[in-house]
Amino acid sequence: MNLIGARGGHFDDNGSHFKVAGANNYYLAFAAHSMRRAVLNAAKQMGLNVLRCPAFLDATWRGVHFQSWNPATNRPEVNSGENGLERLDHLIADAEQWGIRLILPLVNHWPDFGGMDRYVEWFHAPSRDAFYTDPAIRGAYQSYINQILTRKNIVTGRIYKDEPAILAWELANEPRCNARDGGAILLEWVRGMSRWIKQNDPHHLLGVGDEGFFGKHGVDCHAFINVPDIDFGTFHLYPQAWKQRDPLSFGLRWIEQHLAAGRSAGKPMLLEEYGMSVGGRRGLSSASERDDIYRAWLRSVLEQDGAGDLAWMIASTDDETGERYPDYDRFTFYGDADVPSICAHALEMTFHAAVPNSAPTPAVTAIAKAPQNVTRIAPAAMPAPPTRAAIPPKSARKNSDVPDTR
Repeated sequence: MNLIGARGGHFDDNGSHFKVAGANNYYLAFAAHSMRRAVLNAAKQMGLNVLRCPAFLDATWRGVHFQSWNPATNRPEVNSGENGLERLDHLIADAEQWGIRLILPLVNHWPDFGGMDRYVEWFHAPSRDAFYTDPAIRGAYQSYINQILTRKNIVTGRIYKDEPAILAWELANEPRCNARDGGAILLEWVRGMSRWIKQNDPHHLLGVGDEGFFGKHGVDCHAFINVPDIDFGTFHLYPQAWKQRDPLSFGLRWIEQHLAAGRSAGKPMLLEEYGMSVGGRRGLSSASERDDIYRAWLRSVLEQDGAGDLAWMIASTDDETGERYPDYDRFTFYGDADVPSICAHALEMTFHAAVPNSAPTPAVTAIAKAPQNVTRIAPAAMPAPPTRAAIPPKSARKNSDVPDTR
C-alpha cells in the first residue's frame, strides 16, 4: 500500500489515478475488535476503498476516550491506552490489511464526541468561535495533533505520519465560524494550522473537512482550496436538512459547482459526505427512491471526472446487542442490498481509475445505468430536520441552519 498524493487535480497512487469510492462511519475508531472489523468487512464487500471517521474523541463513548481534562496539570491529556488511542492503532492496522484507506478529521465543529465545545469548556472561552482564536485552545489543539502525528502504532510499529493506510488528515469536521469577520477568522486558522501540520507531516494529504459553502458560515470553498498547504477540497450534500425542495436537481448543481472549483484550483474536489434519509416525517418513502437519487448524483461525479465520494453512513453489527447498529438518523446502510447504486459506482470508479478517460465495459455500464424512477421530491414541513451523527438519538444533530446555498 502506497501513500496517496495529489497531482493534476487527481488523487495519485504511485503514478496512477486513485478514485475514492467510500463511506463515513462515526464510531469506527472507537469500537472494539469485532464491531470495527464488521464495518471493514461490509465496506470491502461493497467494493469501497476509503472510510472517513473521527480521529478525535473528547468525550466518553462506551468507556473509550482519546483525550480528557487532567485537573492535576490543568490541561487536556491524551489517553494512550487500551480504551484510548490503541483503538485507533488497531483501526489503522486493520484498514491496511483490508486494503482500505482512511480520512481522519482531527476535531469536530459539533458537540458530538466532545468537539470544539469541549475545548471551549476546558479553557473557559466565551463561545465556540473562540476555538479559532484563543491562544490556549490553539495550543491544546496543536498539542493533540502533535501527539497523533508522532504516535507509534503498537500494531504496525510505524509512526502515524508514516502510515500508508491514512489517506488524509482533515483540520476539522464541518468547521464554521459565525462571528463577525468569521470568514477572515476561519481562513486565517486554515492557513496557519495547515502550514503547521504540513511542517510536521509532509507525507500525508491534508483537507479542511468543510461543507463547501460559498461564503456562508465563514466557509469559503474557493479560498480554502487555494490555500497552498491544503491538498484537496471537500463538500457535503444534505438537501433535506438544507430544506431544498428538489434534492435531485439541487445535488446535481451542487456537485457541478464544486467540481468546477476543484478544476479551477487544479486540486481534487471530494464529495466526502452525502445522504438522504428514508422514513419519518421528512424522509423519502423508500430506500429504492433514495438509491435512484444516489445513482444520479454518483453518475455526475463519475462523468465529470470527480475525485470521488463518501456516503453517510455505513454500519454493521453492534457488539453490545449482536444486532445491526441502530439507524438513529435514517441515513444508515449495511450492505449492497441497501444501496446498490453505491456498489455499482464503486465498480465504475475502480475501472475509471485504472483506465482514465476510457468508457466502462458493457457489464459495468449495465449495472450502473439501471432504470431510474426519480421524481421531484418536496419533503413535508416539520419543525426540525432529521438527525445525522448520533451517539444516542437524543443527542444527534443534522445541520439545519444553512441559508440558501446557491
